[in-house]
Amino acid sequence: MAAEFMMPQLGLTMTEGIIVQWIKSVGDPVVPGDVLVEVETDKINYQVESTLKGTLLAILVHEGDVAPVRNPIAIIGKKGEKIDSINPPQPTSVEEVASSEPAKDKPTQIAAVAAEERIFVSPIAKRIATEQGINLAEIEGTGPSGRIVERDIMSHLERTKVKATPLAEKIAEEYQVDLASIDKKSRITKDDVLAQVPQETQGPITSTLLSGMRKVIAERMSISWQTAPHVNMTAEIDMTAAGDLKEKLTSASGIKISYTDIVLKCAAQALDEFPILNSSLVESKIITHQQINIGIAVALENGLIVPVIKNINHKTIISIRKEIISLAKRAHDGILGRDEISGGSFTVTNLGMFGVDHFTPIINYPESSILGVCRIVKRPVVINDVVEIRPLMNLCLSFDHRLIDGAVGAQFLARLRQLMEQPLLLL
Repeated sequence: MAAEFMMPQLGLTMTEGIIVQWIKSVGDPVVPGDVLVEVETDKINYQVESTLKGTLLAILVHEGDVAPVRNPIAIIGKKGEKIDSINPPQPTSVEEVASSEPAKDKPTQIAAVAAEERIFVSPIAKRIATEQGINLAEIEGTGPSGRIVERDIMSHLERTKVKATPLAEKIAEEYQVDLASIDKKSRITKDDVLAQVPQETQGPITSTLLSGMRKVIAERMSISWQTAPHVNMTAEIDMTAAGDLKEKLTSASGIKISYTDIVLKCAAQALDEFPILNSSLVESKIITHQQINIGIAVALENGLIVPVIKNINHKTIISIRKEIISLAKRAHDGILGRDEISGGSFTVTNLGMFGVDHFTPIINYPESSILGVCRIVKRPVVINDVVEIRPLMNLCLSFDHRLIDGAVGAQFLARLRQLMEQPLLLL
């Protein structure tokens, strides 16, 4: 019997996916494990494998269109099977919106369209139209059966917006110049904008478009900073014992162990004892992760990526070092797989190699905490009333105060310091 193949949820925060390319065509045989379609999310492109067996009878969401998670995107069944009984996802009608009260500050929004003019529109196209105050009656749909899709809305915005170069838009934003006030039929340039700015207020201007990985990072960090009330704590760690352990493990294994490896192992142990720091808050629900999966922030030329070490609490320091080497190389080569960058429950970011003594890392949403590692510096300290020179390092913890109380965060950091200064407790 024919069955619907749904848009999978490929991450905790994924709400929709863009169909990039259908690998299989209508009429092709399909078995579980076959790559069926390529889907784009806010993080990466995934090749989605089929979980059904049969023949691809129909494609419900076409390339370039967006589908919410757990919504049908294809139908798979027996070859030649009639699929009249399967109801494909119906386009969202503007009548549903017209029945509600229109926003006072958007007189041209969707609700203004008469109910008798049945307009079919995809959910994302409807949302963008509402936000931009677009009358859907003015849009000609190019989707299936004349349905209005996202590309139709974006094309309309492109046709109707004031044309300006990216640099002109940047300068207009900086000097608060209304582009619509510039009377020019051709494309507005930076010189047109600067002509509206008093000479004495102008300065040197450069512009780079925010795109690709940098754009995704900007969006994710903004969501985290605006959503989670960050609390920051710093603990000073005596790295004497950790240094001794590092040298002994390096000598015994022949692999150069780093301080980061020891930090990760100690953090995993502390997380096991304080599971609330290994949890997430998603849509008012506390998700307690059963696995301790720590992400390691890796700097790339065009941004940042966080490969994840899964079940790290069950791994030795030596095996952690081997996995970090492999993940870092694959990250720089751009060949990390989906499983290698997803599923993280806690993040560690190390800026010690840059000489940083203190910083406040931003939580990698939807995780609830992140640990910053600083440089090691020899300083005088008082040990049993005697001044000694010890290697000291700061660990900077940021956590989501909605989930984690200050006392719990402090207890976690105190336990982490104890494990770092007495690593034999790991045994």
